[in-house]
Amino acid sequence: MAGINKDNLHDRVRRLHVRSRKLVDSLFAGSYHSVFKGPGLEFNEVRDYHYGDDVRFIDWNVTSRMSTPYSKTFREERELIMLVLFDVSASLSYRSIYRDTDRVKEEYGNDKRETAGNIFALLALAAQANSDMVGSILFSDTIERIVFPGNSKSHVLRQISEILGYVPDGKGSNLALALKTAVTTLKRRSIVVIISDFKTGNYKTELGVIASKHDVIAIRITEPADYSFPPAGLLELEDPETGRSLEVYGRSEKFRKAYSEFQEDQRNEWIKICRKTGTDMLEVGINDDPAESLLSFFRRRKVSR
Repeated sequence: MAGINKDNLHDRVRRLHVRSRKLVDSLFAGSYHSVFKGPGLEFNEVRDYHYGDDVRFIDWNVTSRMSTPYSKTFREERELIMLVLFDVSASLSYRSIYRDTDRVKEEYGNDKRETAGNIFALLALAAQANSDMVGSILFSDTIERIVFPGNSKSHVLRQISEILGYVPDGKGSNLALALKTAVTTLKRRSIVVIISDFKTGNYKTELGVIASKHDVIAIRITEPADYSFPPAGLLELEDPETGRSLEVYGRSEKFRKAYSEFQEDQRNEWIKICRKTGTDMLEVGINDDPAESLLSFFRRRKVSR
């Protein structure tokens, strides 16, 4: 049954909030503001016309009354909506382990879900610090939960809690359905952030539709096993979303080469789709610092824009 796993969740959220808030206060707020522009301009005031002002903004009514030219000024309409499509499928909650003879070794200490949750917390708190609205769609092979955008601190913290502790009904991943749901949910141009490992297919058309209307960022969460296979002995591979298993010999050069080529093909397909649809991309590994990864992304995005 879907729901919130509350074991130690309060302490995890509190620690993450304190850590994220410090980062947001010291680093993120300004960067966030500079790379995400408002949806339009709103009228600010009328002032004396200055040489070089756009003649299209001359206020002719005021100009005729005052017998001297006056110009309208505008400011950025700042309030933004950030909608995060957050993948809660089984592959993001799966830690890579391998069995080697009689040992069971944890190869990697974090899982993708924890890394994804940290990224969500940083982005959501940065948005809230800028008075922007934050909402989320949690998806597996179905839509698990929709949280409509709001900008209060409590609203953001509740979403962080849900994302860290949510236990989904589904195991698979249907990104196309999540994208369709986002299109029908959003009523004006917004920031759409997809946080997933993108181990799913058939979403190119839906990504193209939403990217034509909104500012879309695809954040791909990875682990070392997404690039190369550990050089171990006889291993049992299990698909966390289907439960199917397969025994392989990890020291086989032929198998390791085929495995790496398959993973590289999946990554290249993701890059190709994002570029084709005009979607910004960011990859974050479970051993990376999420804050540093986001800051580097902000810097690149600011320069490119």
